[in-house]
Amino acid sequence: QASLLKNDETKALTPASLQRELNNLLKFNPDFAEAHYLSYLNSLRVQDVFSSTHSLIHYFDRLILTGAESKSNGDEGYGRSLRYAALNLATLHCRFGHYQQAELALQEAIRIAQESNDHVCLQHCLSWLYILEQKVFDSCVLLEHSVNKSLHFGLP
Repeated sequence: QASLLKNDETKALTPASLQRELNNLLKFNPDFAEAHYLSYLNSLRVQDVFSSTHSLIHYFDRLILTGAESKSNGDEGYGRSLRYAALNLATLHCRFGHYQQAELALQEAIRIAQESNDHVCLQHCLSWLYILEQKVFDSCVLLEHSVNKSLHFGLP
């Protein structure tokens, strides 16, 4: 269903039926992180800010609690989940036009990424910072810096 939502939403289940299926899954296994993520995607598609935020938070909570990230990434997994959770929360708020909340979440993602020396996450943060800042003033310098750093790290 996640792949269908990404590639061809018309072939996916309707939002209501998909949410019913997800609620049934989560009733029996509330720690199923991927179901929370799919619920997040489903809530985005119907523009439900409360449910999408709730599901996104539960996804990262379950990801950290189950240790799924730390198993594949060593000690770095827990911190990686936190910084990407903050980054995803910033993008969620930006999508719904909550720019002040997006900026606060982005600042947190930047702080955690700087502590971890995660240049890829910092580049993603810089891109979102550009999106937020262009709402206020012209940020050509920020864009040029972002493009140069993205090229340096091989990011699109």
